[in-house]
Amino acid sequence: MQAIETERLILRTFRESDYDDLYEFLSQLKDDEFEGYPGITYENGREHLKYRVGSEEFYAIELKESGKVIGNIYCGNRDFEAKEVGYIINKNYQRKGYASEALKAVIETAFDNGIHRIYAECDPRNESSWRLLEKLGFEREAHFRQNIFFHRDKDGLPIWKDTYVYAMLNDLQIAP
Repeated sequence: MQAIETERLILRTFRESDYDDLYEFLSQLKDDEFEGYPGITYENGREHLKYRVGSEEFYAIELKESGKVIGNIYCGNRDFEAKEVGYIINKNYQRKGYASEALKAVIETAFDNGIHRIYAECDPRNESSWRLLEKLGFEREAHFRQNIFFHRDKDGLPIWKDTYVYAMLNDLQIAP
């Protein structure tokens, strides 16, 4: 994967040296209702780094100014010249425009490389996430009811969640 540079960010593959930064933002999601990483510890969190270091589907979001990795963009290959995107930003760096800046750059790169469609899924209660997608020009295509789960209750039963599906086609322009 080739690195992508924006005004404030470098989007690149993960490195072994990114572990402390990765653990910092993933551990913030340990009990998150929208995207959980239950049971993550400093020791077992290395599995998440191993997966990202070897993947062409994860971009580390690095601040140009400091070199700190503040999150990641997932850009996974799907059938029919499509990609699925997702994003995590360290809670200490949210609401500063980093997710928008990073996601916009990844989308533009994917479309420049011939991708036809990019989509994202998010919890309907995660208003910050779906508002970001709408700001970038994604359109809501679906509301799936109780279609996924990340956690189980005390009896081992799934805790089902709804998802919104947003998408953008290559023939549309990304909002400024």
